[in-house]
Amino acid sequence: MSDPTPAVSAKAPAAAPLTADQQKALGKLHEASQQFESLFIDMLFKEMRKTAPQVSLTGKPSNAEQMFGEMLDEKRAEELAKSDSLGIAKVVENQLRSAVLAQPGTAASTRVPNGDPT
Repeated sequence: MSDPTPAVSAKAPAAAPLTADQQKALGKLHEASQQFESLFIDMLFKEMRKTAPQVSLTGKPSNAEQMFGEMLDEKRAEELAKSDSLGIAKVVENQLRSAVLAQPGTAASTRVPNGDPT
């Protein structure tokens, strides 16, 4: 027995190719979302360090040791964000992608030049 329903093509309409400005904006969005994730992870590291006892091999850590630890945490946060293992940057990027790809004329057309409504 054959299926009485006709086969319907479920192809989505082809998306228009991105303009150079849109590609540049998406690149900036990707970079900004990675920086956001890096900042978030760095804040997590700082809060975690507050819970650990402040000791070193020679007793209380010096200012140089503390600064080195902070710089190391910053670099680790950057590398962790680049690896995309937490996925925070990807979520932020997906949430803001449609706003970045919006037509540039829509925001400009709502502004009133020089504050003069006429």
